[in-house]
Amino acid sequence: MKKFRIKSLNTRTQEALTGWLFSAPALIGVAIFMIVPFCMSVVYSFTNKMLVQKPGEPLQVTFLDNYIKLFTNDLAHQAFMNTLLYAVMVVPTTILLGTLLAVFVNSKLRGVKIFRTIYFSPQVVTMTVVAVVWSFIFSSSESGLMNSALQLFGLEPQRWLQDTQWAMFCIAVMYIWQSLGLQMLIVLGGLQYIPEELYEAAYLDGCNTFQKFWRITVPMLKNTLVYVLISTTINTLKLFTQVYVLTNGGPQNATTSVVYLLYKSGFINQQVGYSSAIAVVFFIIVFVISEIQNYIIGKE
Repeated sequence: MKKFRIKSLNTRTQEALTGWLFSAPALIGVAIFMIVPFCMSVVYSFTNKMLVQKPGEPLQVTFLDNYIKLFTNDLAHQAFMNTLLYAVMVVPTTILLGTLLAVFVNSKLRGVKIFRTIYFSPQVVTMTVVAVVWSFIFSSSESGLMNSALQLFGLEPQRWLQDTQWAMFCIAVMYIWQSLGLQMLIVLGGLQYIPEELYEAAYLDGCNTFQKFWRITVPMLKNTLVYVLISTTINTLKLFTQVYVLTNGGPQNATTSVVYLLYKSGFINQQVGYSSAIAVVFFIIVFVISEIQNYIIGKE
C-alpha cells in the first residue's frame, strides 16, 4: 500500500513538473514583459523619475505627488471621461451587433459563408491601416467620402475628426466596424453548442423568433457573452492607436484617452513618474470594472 502511494505521489509530481516545464516559456515572458514592468511602474509612480533624468535633478521619492497631480489635473479628468464615453458607445453596440450577426450567419441560408468572410475580413487588417483608410472616409474636405455622400442628399459637409462633437463618435464607429467580425466569430462558436432540439421544442410550443432568441439563445450564450463583454471592455478602455494616428488627442483634447495621455506624459513630456501613476490607476480601474462585470453577470 505504501509503495502504491509513493508511486502515485511520484507520478503526480512528475506530471506537475512536466506541466510547469511546458508553461515556463509563457510564464517567463509574462514575468519579464508584464509583471516586472508593472512593479517598476508602481515604484516609479512614487518618484520624480524622468525618461532622461535632468542634471541637478536626481531621482527622488515624491510620495503621492504624482497621484495628487493626476486627480487634480483637468486634462486627466477629460481623458478619463473621454475613455468612458468611448466605452459606452462601443461596448453595448459591439455586443448587440456581434450577437445579431452571429445568429444571422449561423442560419442555413444560401451564401451565408460569404457573409462570414466579409464580416470577419476587417479583423485581419491592423488598426493602423484601418485608421489610415478611415481618415479618408472622415476627411473634412468636401471630397471626403462621408461629405460626398452628404452632399448627394443636399446636406452640409462636416468636419468630422476636426469637430469636438463628432471626433470621438467617428473613432467609435471605426473601431466597431473593425472589431465586429471577431466578436461575431466568438458568439458564433457559442451558438454551435446550443442543441437544435431546444429550438424544435420551442417551435412546437408556439414560440416566435424573438421568444426563441430571448428565452433560449441568450441564456445558453451566457458564458460566451460574459467573455465578450469583459474582453471588449478591456480592449475599448485601451484606446490608443486610433487617437495616435487620426487626431493626436485633438481637437481640443476631445479624443485624448487615458492610454494616449500616459504615452504623451511618459514619452513626449518624459515624465515617467507621472505616467506610471496613470498606469497604476488605469490598471486598478480596469481590474475593478472587469470584476464587477464578472460578479454581476455571474450572479444573474
